[in-house]
Amino acid sequence: MTSSANRQKFEELLKRWIVMEEGTINTANSLINGSKNPMVKAMIDLLRLDSEKHKHILEAIRLSLDSTVTFSTDDMKVVDSFIEKHIEIEKNAIATAEQAVNMTTLPIPKLLLSHLLEDEKSHDAYMSELNGLKVYMAKDTD
Repeated sequence: MTSSANRQKFEELLKRWIVMEEGTINTANSLINGSKNPMVKAMIDLLRLDSEKHKHILEAIRLSLDSTVTFSTDDMKVVDSFIEKHIEIEKNAIATAEQAVNMTTLPIPKLLLSHLLEDEKSHDAYMSELNGLKVYMAKDTD
């Protein structure tokens, strides 16, 4: 496949993925009011919010395909400040989440807390990746 064909296929994949995320959002929105149980609502909302986040990121990627993404020195300062502040928060959140998961034997809270713990671990890994990207992007700043 040519580069143009690869790009077209990539854009089609992004669009298809966005439609899937919209389907999850719509389904969750229609189901969430069907229960008065706060745990049922929390389980459905968790997936809805994840899908909204995924859709937002996918749309940003899709919109960026027609432009060159560069970071100015000011952009790098903002990213660096965020990373520095957030790394410590994530470490504390992981420790707190681990304690909470270990303290409950109730299956639904344990399921939700375990999911949140994995999310916090994912955020921690993301901070490390952003830090590496920051170094890479610093080479191309103004």
